[in-house]
Amino acid sequence: MMAIALRSFTTTNTITNRRDVLSDGRIAIDQMTKQLRQGESVDLTASNASTLKFSGYIDGTQTTIEWRVTGTAAPYTLEQSRDGGAHFAPLVSPILCKTSTDTGCSADPFTYVQHAGVVDQVTIDLTFETDTSTVDLISDVQLRNADNSDA
Repeated sequence: MMAIALRSFTTTNTITNRRDVLSDGRIAIDQMTKQLRQGESVDLTASNASTLKFSGYIDGTQTTIEWRVTGTAAPYTLEQSRDGGAHFAPLVSPILCKTSTDTGCSADPFTYVQHAGVVDQVTIDLTFETDTSTVDLISDVQLRNADNSDA
């Protein structure tokens, strides 16, 4: 009887961990997607495989938003700044991939598509680590306000 109860606790903890990691990841992806859709331009001098910096709007106020995957080894942490990079708040951990060269990773967290010299699409690919598996969440986002006037 004790073995059944112990197995039940283990199974419940595994399910709870997967649910929490997936929920946190979805919230972060949803927030990034919303902010990027309203974004005007991606700063390619500051953006790379693990950092996304762009100008956008929060509650109708223009600001510089930065998302980054930080850490020296997995598990990494996803952080956000809403003040141009002056202060960061950790949002989600554990993230498995900081770049596509990390073990078990096939894509960078952030990739950029340019048309006529303007970034108008960003792919977000975050791989989250649970106690027993990994969850990969991907979103392709079009910047609705990207300046393509030269296109």
